[in-house]
Amino acid sequence: MNMGKQTEGHEDNIVLFPGLVDRLVEKGMSALKEKKYYEALNYFQQSIELEHTQSQARYGLVITNIELNRLEEAKKHCESMLHEGVGQYYEVLQVYVSLLVQLGNYSEVETILESVISEEKLPPKMAESFYQLLEFSRQMTDSSSEIETLMEEEPEFNSLTNKEEWIRLLEQGKPEQQWGAIQKLKQVKTEEVKKTYEEFLKGKNNNPVLKSYLLQILMELDVKGTFEVYKFGETFKVHIENLEDVFHEKFGSRVIQVLEGELGQESPSLFEMVQQVWWHYLFALYPKSPEPLDASVWAAALHITGVSLMNGEEEAGKIAKRYSADEAEVMKAVKHMKGIESQLYMIQNHHT
Repeated sequence: MNMGKQTEGHEDNIVLFPGLVDRLVEKGMSALKEKKYYEALNYFQQSIELEHTQSQARYGLVITNIELNRLEEAKKHCESMLHEGVGQYYEVLQVYVSLLVQLGNYSEVETILESVISEEKLPPKMAESFYQLLEFSRQMTDSSSEIETLMEEEPEFNSLTNKEEWIRLLEQGKPEQQWGAIQKLKQVKTEEVKKTYEEFLKGKNNNPVLKSYLLQILMELDVKGTFEVYKFGETFKVHIENLEDVFHEKFGSRVIQVLEGELGQESPSLFEMVQQVWWHYLFALYPKSPEPLDASVWAAALHITGVSLMNGEEEAGKIAKRYSADEAEVMKAVKHMKGIESQLYMIQNHHT
């Protein structure tokens, strides 16, 4: 009997075996891939109890909680990873900020991203998604008083569970209501919801930035097929399977690199400001690409836009020459960016 108890005692002390934590993490990852989320939680939790700083297990807990729609719990795990410096900082930050957006904490997103963008050198692959989240959060913060009014006038808005009610909001609501509807409906995969998405994308009065966001959601949900999209006076067809994973990532980053060589050296603060203009423009335009696909033209156009924002006097021709770009093409690009910005402004004001 005593021998048995001793054996049990040794099993309790199995933590001493080398490689155990790695094995538990591996099992957690396998369970996660197989969508056995509660099993995955258990394995990741055990790993962390044995080795608190095991970054893969900590990250696994975040992802598993997201899959279980426990967003607040996932947010807490992200916060502790960021405070303790566990895992890849920017990857964790990207997930954390996305969670804040989903939870509607827009002012917090603004504070965090404005600080990171001004003080840190962002990895190019992540810059565009940070700028996109910042721009969207700014738009939503601008509408925050409307959201508060909405909650007061329609208290049931916050507790809507009926699919038909969310569809109605996507069809007839204000942009902030439509954003909420997209968040809810992405958990419902039915033909009726797909049909509502189709109508939203081709609707002439719907916000183009929200359409870009919805296209990204459709791609993440692995929705198949072709959708008609109306943007800026034009209707065109989009094949979801052919969309880029992150909007215009390669070309957008190339333009920023060219711009950094000139404006980044001359005025780092203006360079940061102009990057936001660029990613906002690209996201509004998405899934269309800017024309021409010439990085020098767009870098020069952004430089001119930046100088004009600061009421500068430098001649457009001189700036175009610095980038070895055709002046007429550059001015056409400047005009297009301004045109898109003014249309977005008109659309936003139309809804307020």
